[in-house]
Amino acid sequence: MSTFSKANFKTLNYKSFRPHYPPSFYKLLFNYVTKGDLTKLPIDKAIDLGCGTGVATYPLLNSSEHVIGLDLSPKMIQTADSLISERMEQLGISDQSRITFKTGAVEDFVYQEPREIPNESVNLITAAQCIHWFRDYNAFFKNSAQLLKKGGTLAYWFYVDPVIVDFRGPYKGDKAHVLSRTWQLYNKYIYEDANFVGPHWEQPGRTIIKNFTVEVNKHIPSELYDNVVINTFLPNSTDNKTPSEKDLNLSKLDITLEDYLNYLRTYSGYHNFQDATGDKVNVFELLLKDFETELGFDRNTTKVDLVWRTGYTFITKK
Repeated sequence: MSTFSKANFKTLNYKSFRPHYPPSFYKLLFNYVTKGDLTKLPIDKAIDLGCGTGVATYPLLNSSEHVIGLDLSPKMIQTADSLISERMEQLGISDQSRITFKTGAVEDFVYQEPREIPNESVNLITAAQCIHWFRDYNAFFKNSAQLLKKGGTLAYWFYVDPVIVDFRGPYKGDKAHVLSRTWQLYNKYIYEDANFVGPHWEQPGRTIIKNFTVEVNKHIPSELYDNVVINTFLPNSTDNKTPSEKDLNLSKLDITLEDYLNYLRTYSGYHNFQDATGDKVNVFELLLKDFETELGFDRNTTKVDLVWRTGYTFITKK
């Protein structure tokens, strides 16, 4: 996670090219929070951990009176703060005091004195695309339970590794083979070839998210939480698998190869690779050339459809 705090990390690029969570997912989340009775909305208070630039934080205002976004990176919080007026106007909300961004972690609220947020006063704690960075899951679950009301919700979700599931434009050979090969080439440059991004991921975080947070879920303490709901959606390049209404459906359709690469450029592993190598190897230009020479793609005209592997866990404080 330290990568996102570096002075040269471009937080606005992160905001621009990362996927945004669809309204259908927030409906899933708040259906769980209210136990199926959406007339109970809005809830009073939500905390969004690892909020980054506020991608997952602002939408919580549609169903929460007050939202606090927390992130360990001052640069992320600075960007989130700079977007308040714009995002609140987009949401049609005039009272900007309903959202606050702070540098910190859940422990800051559990242990600080005087207490800014009392114990058992929060309806919802979320952690979007950040749970794999946490170091002590036992403490995380315990501290979150201290802040949550009885019956309150702890929810964390993730996305990892965009899959090219379709494309339009020129190509060589069998289309199914081409789609399969895009996934193989992605893995070569992002994980498998030691000359590229693979060795530069911060661990164990990347392995945890690649394994769909199984390592996190096994730490859920049954004495503190129940009503555990775990979901994963794992498309691949050739099975034409489509998400159900219970899946976190993240996709970017009909985008250019350059925008696909712009997303890959937000990877923390890629920024670590740049720092380690002096940015002497243009890894994504190499990937693009493989797409062109081996698969017959055209960097100027080919459009691709991306679908992410995703998952979420919802649990209720006893």
